[in-house]
Amino acid sequence: MGRSFYKDEEEKYSVPGLPTVEQVKTEEKPDATTIAAAPETEVRINKYGNLITTAPALQKLVSQIRESTEESYAKFIEKYEYITGTGKAHLAMAGHRIAEFKGEDETLLPNICGVLTATLAGSIIARSHSFPIRFLFPVLFGSVALKYSLPQTYNNIATEVKEIGLNVEEKYFPEFKQTRAGAAAKKEELFHSVDQLKEDSWNGLVSSVSSSRRFICETFKKD
Repeated sequence: MGRSFYKDEEEKYSVPGLPTVEQVKTEEKPDATTIAAAPETEVRINKYGNLITTAPALQKLVSQIRESTEESYAKFIEKYEYITGTGKAHLAMAGHRIAEFKGEDETLLPNICGVLTATLAGSIIARSHSFPIRFLFPVLFGSVALKYSLPQTYNNIATEVKEIGLNVEEKYFPEFKQTRAGAAAKKEELFHSVDQLKEDSWNGLVSSVSSSRRFICETFKKD
């Protein structure tokens, strides 16, 4: 064999007289092999020969969508629980407040049926009239039936409605409240004057009758 002066030639060529065989470098294969693919796609082969394709960009997008969905769902559940809890609390308060209107000695179930029947009768009677009449008749019939069937409940409701009306009037219509208060004071003064006049007239009449009777008695005694 001739001597080679260059190390590179020794690595590239085999011994003269023998078949030329290209040197193949063998490396130990890992458990998973990465195969070049599109820039946004990664293809891997595991040790069992299964092909695994992954897309990091797609995975990131799906992860963001999932996190956003979970966050939105959590916020929705929190808001739903808040609304339902608040609604239940207000409903319980409303039920308790309505129960306060009921009279202590009154039975609600049979009497309320009469009130509803009277309200329905008023609606039937006014069905062919104009809208104000159709609205007024059921309320009027129901109020009369409520006052007759449940007088304590009617008084409690009337008092509450009156207080609400006064509060609304004081808040939104203070000038009207002053005018109404002045008119009410004048009305009370007028009624008081009428009552005083009636009392004075009655006392004067009684005094006149008494004086007349005394005069007649004295006249007959002289005779």
